[in-house]
Amino acid sequence: MIFRALASAAVIGAVAASPMAFRSATPLIAAAPVAMTTFTIDAAHSQVLFKVRHLGLSTVSGRFGSFAGTFQLDPAAGQAGAANLSIDVASINTDNDRRNTHLKSPDFFAADSFPKITFVSTGITKAKGNMYKVAGNLTMRGVTRPVVLDAELAGTRQTPQGWLAAVNMTGTVMRKDFGLVWDRITEGVAVVSDEITLVIEVEAKSAP
Repeated sequence: MIFRALASAAVIGAVAASPMAFRSATPLIAAAPVAMTTFTIDAAHSQVLFKVRHLGLSTVSGRFGSFAGTFQLDPAAGQAGAANLSIDVASINTDNDRRNTHLKSPDFFAADSFPKITFVSTGITKAKGNMYKVAGNLTMRGVTRPVVLDAELAGTRQTPQGWLAAVNMTGTVMRKDFGLVWDRITEGVAVVSDEITLVIEVEAKSAP
């Protein structure tokens, strides 16, 4: 009996001393890694728009006809990753040739000296549902400022050629923060508002 007692005590001591003693017998399951896929913007099914107020009354809209970009997305989980966009300033179009020429001049975008507008994300936070907050650096006329855009993952679809994804983004910036300081006052009202509304609606596709 003495030997049995000693043996039992030894077993209990060994178990108590073991670092595995209080660990669950059930193996832990590691979280599945996020499978990010790179999507390339399909410019034929996308648009980059902007809106400004004229004389504090009407809204004048314009668009850029030439742009390119990518973003990362896990279509199954709805998790988003890095995003970037490059816009050709010379492709600006407001359906008015005289205004287009003025916007490309040194009064505004100075397209000859600064031919690109770029956006590079620095962080993407999932909000409610299919909405996200996209923080990033926007560069216009050689000036870079941090901005935050509201983004909606409008939908995804898997095809034999790969995944398709639609993303809509909106935000506002102050043009004078980027050196677009041209101004003219008519009867106490600015001809062109300082605030610019950006609307970016893209369809993008992954590699097959």
